[in-house]
Amino acid sequence: GWRAAATDDGHLLMERTAVTRGSRPSTEADPVLLEVFNNLFMSIAEQMGARLESTAQSVNIKERLDFSCALFDPDGNLVANAPHIPVHLGSMGTSVKEVIRRRGDSMRPGDTYAVNDPYHGGTHLPDVTVITPVFDTQTPGTGAPADPETRRPRILFYVASRGHHAEIGGIAPGSMPAHSRTIEEEGVLFDNWPLAEDGRFREEETRRLLTEAPYP
Repeated sequence: GWRAAATDDGHLLMERTAVTRGSRPSTEADPVLLEVFNNLFMSIAEQMGARLESTAQSVNIKERLDFSCALFDPDGNLVANAPHIPVHLGSMGTSVKEVIRRRGDSMRPGDTYAVNDPYHGGTHLPDVTVITPVFDTQTPGTGAPADPETRRPRILFYVASRGHHAEIGGIAPGSMPAHSRTIEEEGVLFDNWPLAEDGRFREEETRRLLTEAPYP
């Protein structure tokens, strides 16, 4: 139902020639309810940002506000984000989807993952993304797992925040050396790193990752 033509400027001009059945806009959603939930979801992301700003020690996060917070659906698609730093959001969904792809059914309530790997949705290494699945742990009134097929808690959505840290190791302060030849020279890599398991912050393991890297 579309026609394309190249313009003199080298652009591709798309023009709709027919409205197909699948392209008709749906009017089933209640616009009032849609707006209510949109604000509820955005409020979660805004409160994430408020908590991150108030508890952060990094000057980049606490004073420069160089961070972003967002909410993603069970497939890792962006649902809502707070008006923080938009550039973080472009690839944050890829980081979430990578965690979903590699962790899958092994995720449990209380688990959290850290990602800064530019090969899997990260930007530069100082931008560390923290991703947490949010579970529907029980079916109301039954005490049973929410998903009757898998007998496991069902993931409702994911929350993720990405913050720019002052540096994360590497061969130069700031973790963005112009003459680096390998990713390790830029800093410590968080490749789908389990930051918390069953609600326990893996502090000792994370310290070892940071200090035992080739360029800690």
